Amino acid sequence: MLTHTTLLALKKEFSDALLGYEPGRVFEQHTWEFSTHSGNVAIQALRGSLFEKACISEITATVTLPGRSHETSIEWLGVQIFPANPLVPMLTAVFEQIQEQGEQRCPCFFDVYPVVSYQEDRLDLHKLLAAVSKKYSRAYPDLPESYLKMYQVQEPGMGVGYGIGLALSGQETAQDFYAEAARAILSGYFQIVDRRKDSVYTQQQAADMQAYRSAMVKFVFMENRFFKGGVQLGIPAESFMLHMLPPTARF
Repeated sequence: MLTHTTLLALKKEFSDALLGYEPGRVFEQHTWEFSTHSGNVAIQALRGSLFEKACISEITATVTLPGRSHETSIEWLGVQIFPANPLVPMLTAVFEQIQEQGEQRCPCFFDVYPVVSYQEDRLDLHKLLAAVSKKYSRAYPDLPESYLKMYQVQEPGMGVGYGIGLALSGQETAQDFYAEAARAILSGYFQIVDRRKDSVYTQQQAADMQAYRSAMVKFVFMENRFFKGGVQLGIPAESFMLHMLPPTARF
């Protein structure tokens, strides 16, 4: 599956971090082939007491994207984390390596999604990503404007959480910036997990989490362009459902 060193390292770092919170548990392993036979999907899913569901997924494919006449090789690493405690935010992160017409590019998207917002958490994440962006002379904050441009939508809706993340376009080539930003969100997110994981929550906050998740389900199926585009390329819908959908939701 994955061959790019940055993606392999990120996969291991996220996997190790998640397992460190769930002693004795292991990842479930799931694999699929594209319906077009042009790629493969592998998902490792963790279900535990702190992380109700956490998925680390990889896609490798060589496809012809809509509107293009040449093939594109894609390596994709996705991380989707659903904590059981509504005071611990969710994480959505996607890191790609694209090879097209002799050029290597590195788009990505990530953000942190709170049910209960904490200014302290948002500011800490903002500082981490701002420092990385400043080091590489990049504009920050990046969201939601870059998200709107990447997904060609008028409003971010459920697509943006705290708005501290990045949406690096399909033309991105700055591999060092990409890798350092990825590690910043990894470390920053788990710092928040440590801060919030033992906090006591109310029944109302648990209900709010279920309501938030139900809105996410609607967003995935009705608005998420990546889901729709991926299915058109041959990615099995059930693999998207395992990766993207929350473990429970109430409507």
